[in-house]
Amino acid sequence: MAEEFHNTFFNAFTSKSSEIANVTPKTITKAINENIKHDNFYGTHSKPPTLESIEDYTWWKERFINWAKAYAHESWFCLEFGYERPKDDKGEELPFKRFSKDDKAEFAAEQRMIVLIQSAIRNDIFALLNHDGSSKSVWEALRVKAEGGKQIKKNKIALLKKEYDLFDCLKGESVRQMIERFCHLKIELERFEITKTREEIIDKVIEALPRADQWQTFVFILKNDALYDTISLDSLFEKIESHDLELQK
Repeated sequence: MAEEFHNTFFNAFTSKSSEIANVTPKTITKAINENIKHDNFYGTHSKPPTLESIEDYTWWKERFINWAKAYAHESWFCLEFGYERPKDDKGEELPFKRFSKDDKAEFAAEQRMIVLIQSAIRNDIFALLNHDGSSKSVWEALRVKAEGGKQIKKNKIALLKKEYDLFDCLKGESVRQMIERFCHLKIELERFEITKTREEIIDKVIEALPRADQWQTFVFILKNDALYDTISLDSLFEKIESHDLELQK
């Protein structure tokens, strides 16, 4: 992505006149936007990945943790194990001026993690978090916001399981639309840590296909294929979409 971004500008000033004509403000803007999108998604050495939507929390969380371990591991320790301000013999918190060198380093790591989390999520999301000011409490509040409280999460899991059990191709729905709907459901299942085996996923998609004779013949042939027991979901989707195109000819 960075190379593409560089080449856009490089070509604009070094290519022949006929090639220069192809470089427009629109193509340059597109390259800039794609570069920004890439940096927001994966982060850079100085900026963590950005959480654009609360629905993306599950995947963003893993990227953020990996980023923190690589570029801010001292701060990640605060997030993982929590930070506790140093106390004196009486159990009272020490004033900052009495901090040792190590105390100051741990305090700085904690403050940096708070800033990193805040900079990685939108202000409107951060404003809704109920926390005590520590990085670990902010992190936990974000998780609760994304996944819901225990009862909400429990109800959502029950609804998702029911939706999965009843999943079928709807009347008037194209096969492509059914696949898109199933992919969204699968993402939601993973988000709430509802695991399904490869066999269960494959069987569910097969069961959901239209009941028309053309599709039942397709299912019969597919299930009798020697590779059916190892077929991946992506491969299954390719076969389904290919057959759907044949039926439309």
